[in-house]
Order: sequence, then C-alpha cells, then structure tokens
Amino acid sequence: MTRRLAWAPLAVLALASSGAEAQDYRRTLVPGRPFCVVWPGREFLYRLDPAGSVRTPGDSEFAAIDAAVASWRAVSNTCSDYVFTRGPDVPNPQVGYDKDGGSNDNVITFREQDCNDAVPPGDPCLEADTCANVYGCWEHGNATIGLTTTTFSFRTGYILDADIELNASRAGRGYEFTTADSPPCDSVRTTACVGMDLQNTVTHELGHVVGLDHVPEVPGSTMEPTAHPGETSKRIIDVGSAAGFCDAYPRGLPPVQCGENPQLGRSFQAVTKGVASGCGAGPGVLLPLASGLTVMAWRRRRQGPGSPRG
Repeated sequence: MTRRLAWAPLAVLALASSGAEAQDYRRTLVPGRPFCVVWPGREFLYRLDPAGSVRTPGDSEFAAIDAAVASWRAVSNTCSDYVFTRGPDVPNPQVGYDKDGGSNDNVITFREQDCNDAVPPGDPCLEADTCANVYGCWEHGNATIGLTTTTFSFRTGYILDADIELNASRAGRGYEFTTADSPPCDSVRTTACVGMDLQNTVTHELGHVVGLDHVPEVPGSTMEPTAHPGETSKRIIDVGSAAGFCDAYPRGLPPVQCGENPQLGRSFQAVTKGVASGCGAGPGVLLPLASGLTVMAWRRRRQGPGSPRG
C-alpha cells in the first residue's frame, strides 16, 4: 500500500468506516471487497536504510523514526500485544513485494534524488517500472512527501509487506526533512527549526502500515491526509487513530476484520486488476495499494485561507 503526501489528492483508496461510529478512524478496505487489509501476525519487523538522509544533522533522522515508532508502540502497550521491532539495517533497500521469493523486508528509506533527474532516457527500467529501486530514486511526484507501499492478499486481505519511502530529493522536487522540536521555520529555514517534520510524517505513514486510512473530515487526526511546514501535531497519536489500531489488534485475540470476514466460508473469485492477476485458489491475488499524507500550504507565506487540502 502506498501512502503519499502531496498538493493534489493521493492515490485513491477504498475507505472503510469503523463499526464504532463514536471513534474517528477508518480502516483500509481491499478494493471492491467488503473487508479490510490487516496483518495476520502480531509484529511489524522493519529495517532502515543505513544511508539515512544526508540533509539531516548527524543521526537525528534515525532518532526521529525511532520516536515515531515509539508512539505507536506506546499505543499498543495500552491495548494490544502487537509489537514493532527494528531489524538490522539493509543497504539499498528494495521497495515492494517480490512474489518470486526475494527478501521482502519491510523497509523505511529516504529517496535523495528524483527519478526524473536520475534515470537516463530510454533506460530499460522505465518499461519495467523498476527505476525507483534500480536508482534508489523518488518516482511519485514532487508534491508528495512520503509514501507507504503495502502488498496484501486480495483473497484474505492479509498484509505481506509494507515499505515507507520519504521524498528527500533536491532541487525543489522534494523536502528537506527537519528533526527539531521547535520553533516553526519562518522565512529562513535551518536544521534548528521545524520545516517538514520527519517524525510527524513517519507517525502518519506508520498508521497506514497497520491498516488505517485517511480521515479527511477530522482536522488534527494523525491520519488526516494533509500536512504543512512546521506541523508536529501528528507526532501525538489521536484518540480515534489509537482506537482504530486497538480495535484491529486486540490483546490476546486474532486480528479483527472489518465488514465481512473472508475466512467465514465466503469465497471470492480473484480478478485481474492493474499488475495483479490470479484466481481464487492459493493465497489469492497480491495487490499493492497507495496512499499517504498531502502537503497543505503554509498559509502565512504561500496561499491564503481556503488553500486546498489533499
């Protein structure tokens, strides 16, 4: 599943309202199916690219990612036995799921150059749609801040792989992530102020990793699909997003589906959709989904009140 931050709306995903109407959260539906994507196990084992980002001071980018994970870990400690585990770092990580048996690590990586700048014209990766991994570049548009790509079984909704990419490309195509706590940057941006906050971004993307979707009608939610420079509010996981996680992964119980449970004797014929194809037998069709957080104008400096939200 891919999650993005952009001026325009992200890739459209099916959204599922929770059964508890009092809580403001949504879980991600399998497209065209009345059930959700969910991890079948109780652990998100993730690995970082040791290269990090050259534009953040020291190792502060890794501390910011760890802090974002810690926020979700703290929520889990209140209601669940789901764990978030950092595995060994992996150089040159590959985003996406290799159905032929590759390593299929869940990775978090910075893309430090835009594919428009990195990929030579006529490169075979353009036809194969592999340039992002071949060149380690960003291919999702310069308005997008971060993207989570999740691959799951179309038959069961079970997640197989989830990867987070962060748009740290240069030359006006990406974002210089900051890791300071305050103050918001003004006309002059430095690493000592808050511009596009990394912890804010990763906390949102991890919500997509565990199966939560956008809640565009809920300002202040961790899963609100927009962000603006100087924002840090998504670092704190709101009550609704926490409830969504807790409802999906209750302590001592199997993960909870939403809508109809595909395991209760109901069979679906898998259909061809995009790059995925297959039939109802076996694990079913594997699909990647895309979504994320969109950038909202810093209204003091760029657009007036009423600037569009993704």
